[in-house]
Amino acid sequence: MNFRYPVFLDLSGKNCLVIGEGQEIAAKAKALVEAGATVRHVNPREFQTADLEDCFLVITGQADNSEVFRLAEEKGILCNSVDDPEHCRFSFGAVHRQGDLTIAISTNGSAPALAVRLKEGLQNQIGPEYGELLGLLKTVRTEITTRIPDFTARRQLWYRIVDSEVLSLLRRGDREAASQAVRGMIEEVVAGLR
Repeated sequence: MNFRYPVFLDLSGKNCLVIGEGQEIAAKAKALVEAGATVRHVNPREFQTADLEDCFLVITGQADNSEVFRLAEEKGILCNSVDDPEHCRFSFGAVHRQGDLTIAISTNGSAPALAVRLKEGLQNQIGPEYGELLGLLKTVRTEITTRIPDFTARRQLWYRIVDSEVLSLLRRGDREAASQAVRGMIEEVVAGLR
């Protein structure tokens, strides 16, 4: 196995198949739904090749996943077989989310428990203020791109905002001051370009 290429997928409206039962399969199906996928669940005893038609991705958790993996490979469908890395085209990492911020950790399938512990450590360091910061930055992104056409000036502004006191203000719950600080930095750059 070689799960070394990290990627974040847009599964909005994509057909995904989940085969199997149990808590792990239910969690994977729930995550797919939360990502916007159209999810179909099949009991392992009822699986048929036709279930893979029009699928983008399949997750299977059976005693023997080899046939589903083989069929998925033939059809060019991404396949993950739970706890069966030999029959996987991708793996799941330990994930920490704060709003639109997503941090995923992979150990290339070698030690998932280590990835989970690292994620737990990040949860203590990267709290909800990071999600709020990202939400604030999302609201000004188009304005910054439109009002500051110079790429270098834009890049410097983004780093200035990220390195500023805005995160501390959000951590203290002062959203208004954080928003004003960002607006002030934008206006300074715009005024300097005139």
